[in-house]
Amino acid sequence: MKKIEQFQITSMSISGFKSYEKPTELTFGDPTVITGGNGRGKTSIADAIAFAVTGLPFFGERGLDRLHNEKNPDVTIQMRFVDENGITHELTRIRRNNDMSIYYDGHTIRQLDLTDLFGERDVFLSILNPLYFIEELGTNGKNLLERYLPFIPQETILAQLPSAVQASLKDEVILSPDAYLKGRRAEIRELEERITYLGGQKDLAATQEKQYETMQVEFSEGITALQNEIEALAEKQFAGLDTAKMQERLVELSQRYDEMARDERGDTVQRQKELHALREKIVCRQAEQYQSKFTEPLAEIAAKVNDLGTRYKRESVAYKAFHAGMDCPTCHRRVTEETLPEVQAALKKTISELYAAGTEQKGQLTELQEMDKKAKETFEAFKEADLHKWAEDAAELERRCAEQSETGSQAAESLRSEIQNLTAELEYGNLTQAEYDRLRECREQCRELESKLSALNEELDDLVSQRASRSITMDDFLSKSTEINNEIINVEGLLQSSIQEQRPKARLDMHSIEAALSDDASFPDGKIEPGFLDRYTNRIVKSNNR
Repeated sequence: MKKIEQFQITSMSISGFKSYEKPTELTFGDPTVITGGNGRGKTSIADAIAFAVTGLPFFGERGLDRLHNEKNPDVTIQMRFVDENGITHELTRIRRNNDMSIYYDGHTIRQLDLTDLFGERDVFLSILNPLYFIEELGTNGKNLLERYLPFIPQETILAQLPSAVQASLKDEVILSPDAYLKGRRAEIRELEERITYLGGQKDLAATQEKQYETMQVEFSEGITALQNEIEALAEKQFAGLDTAKMQERLVELSQRYDEMARDERGDTVQRQKELHALREKIVCRQAEQYQSKFTEPLAEIAAKVNDLGTRYKRESVAYKAFHAGMDCPTCHRRVTEETLPEVQAALKKTISELYAAGTEQKGQLTELQEMDKKAKETFEAFKEADLHKWAEDAAELERRCAEQSETGSQAAESLRSEIQNLTAELEYGNLTQAEYDRLRECREQCRELESKLSALNEELDDLVSQRASRSITMDDFLSKSTEINNEIINVEGLLQSSIQEQRPKARLDMHSIEAALSDDASFPDGKIEPGFLDRYTNRIVKSNNR
């Protein structure tokens, strides 16, 4: 039989094949666009063309039983085409009860005869479906090319390259063009992966920066509000009071009290001195405020807990919305129903790790808060105990002094009372006990917020610095990736030109065939609506005068 150099399919009849139960007639134009929803038979047409010529479906699978329609198990494919001489032919393939029959222009032929007519099976399927060559043949595709394409010496290729490209490839060892290009493409992929990673880190840093800026505003506003309240209470505390004179009065009273004590016997004098020192000690102790040593660690851990909580919520939302057909967030490949459980497990593991880390940090935060609370309670307890004890000591000294100096007891008591009242007035001023406690609380909260704001500003500066560094690194990667990609394009272009000039004519040509697989299409009045090719674009098969 004479080999067919070129042919164009004009029509097909399909029956009992996959989703086509009853005989269905299809007419092809130049070119032909095939559209339809899922399960409507788009891929079945491509499988029917491949099955008619090779006896195998579009991707060369060996299990033919799946090609039979469930209701009509008798498969009949009739493919009509025009060869390069304009002669119309008809190829019919029938499969019934595992028996295969092939007819060409009404004559019974064998699969071997079809190989002589259309070329070997791998060549035909590779032209009809480039994904078969890429995904199914794999490394065997190289052997297929080497059988049909002549060897081109490296010197021949380099001689036709631009001088700049020759200089860049001068010291390169290129055992085979595909191996060299594969290596360079691997470099591009690695650079692109690093770019993607750095881009993600940059976006994450930008998000964190916005969160930190929001927290910064909240802390600043909280500090301002507390400072305003502190200022108002402090202004009220000593409004209308002459503290300098009150201090002078207190000193004067203390001196008078000391003079009165010196008039007593030696032991009474000693007790009076002790009492005065104890009073000063009590005043100092009363003025002491709790200073937390856990403020900065609490702020740092709280920031970590907030960050982990944000990431946990984001990953949980992504996990719940994740389904087959989406891109894997890790490898960026399309997730199928088969790989969905594995990807979901990986996402769930990430969520579990975030939850565990958040729980651990939250536990540390709770522990620090408890420690801070206990430390404060301990401080207050010791302070209260000291004040209580010192007050008892003062009372005891006063009692002894009163016993030893009955005549001066009233005057001393009056002085003591006035000193105590004056001391309390210097401490509280015009504030009530509740207002005084609120003033202390505001000052403590203000110190805590200032500590948190300081830590937040440091983290924000680090984020800005890291993001700037990542931008510089990404620019370097992009520049290098573009340089390598341009080099690959130049080498591939030269290889293609050399191959076109030196290779013999191809054993099989498919003239002007174009098939596009899509989900949805609308054709009112016979017009194709724009935008209907929105999916499966990587599975468009084209062959123009190959």
